[in-house]
Amino acid sequence: MATFLEVLWVSLGVGALIALGLVLFRMQKSSKRISRSIDPINQKVKGLRLEVSSLQRSRLERRRRLEATNPSNSEK
Repeated sequence: MATFLEVLWVSLGVGALIALGLVLFRMQKSSKRISRSIDPINQKVKGLRLEVSSLQRSRLERRRRLEATNPSNSEK
């Protein structure tokens, strides 16, 4: 009876390790798939950030040019 229990526990342990390995393998595959689907979104976000920053820079430059050409109210 003791050997039967030992065999049972060992087989349960081996089965648990195999199941854990399979779960980890499936999680690794799904995380790769998710990261591949998120990558185009990240690229678009980077492009939009660049576009927003360039628009902000051009707005600041335009404001500086207008302030330089127009006399301020305090100088009148």
